[in-house]
Amino acid sequence: MTEEEIIDLIRRQDDAGMSALAERFEKLLFYIVRGILGSRQDDIEECVNDTYLKIWRNVERYDFERASLATWLKVIARNTALNRLRDVRRHEEQCCSGELSELADTVADARQNVENQIVRKEQAARLNEVVRRLPDRERELMLRKYFYLQSSKTIASSMGMTVNAVDTRLSRLRSRMREEFSEWEQEGGTAENDRGNAC
Repeated sequence: MTEEEIIDLIRRQDDAGMSALAERFEKLLFYIVRGILGSRQDDIEECVNDTYLKIWRNVERYDFERASLATWLKVIARNTALNRLRDVRRHEEQCCSGELSELADTVADARQNVENQIVRKEQAARLNEVVRRLPDRERELMLRKYFYLQSSKTIASSMGMTVNAVDTRLSRLRSRMREEFSEWEQEGGTAENDRGNAC
């Protein structure tokens, strides 16, 4: 069954579509969710089930021309897992990890004024550009660590590296990206500076 046929069945609310989707992508979904939720097996299973429910309810929004089916599913699974992780940690009265806090800091707050939201979007676009230009292996490191929120141990095992090598490489990458951001802002990369240069 093709991906188009699977999506068509789900859009017609045919359970066979979800069965075919699970058969093809369930290992991928569990891999992503487990990387974020760790050893919380009950939460992992509930999160994957929640992911299937979101796919079922939002299938009309999916567009093959904008992203592959695997990419769309990965984004839904990741966001669902992050939401579950926040709920679990709130329930456990634990502080979010430093990395999760850094990730949350990059999300534009709806209460910010329009100008600050524009600056955030420009910074996000710049970050995407910097990541896209990285060599394949370095880009994989960044995505595993900061998109899928995998531990250094998991990354090391998957990529045939030592934990120390992963941490060292990530530290260098962060420093290089901070330098690029700094240069970009000095050259007028923010909306405020762009307006200043235009005057």
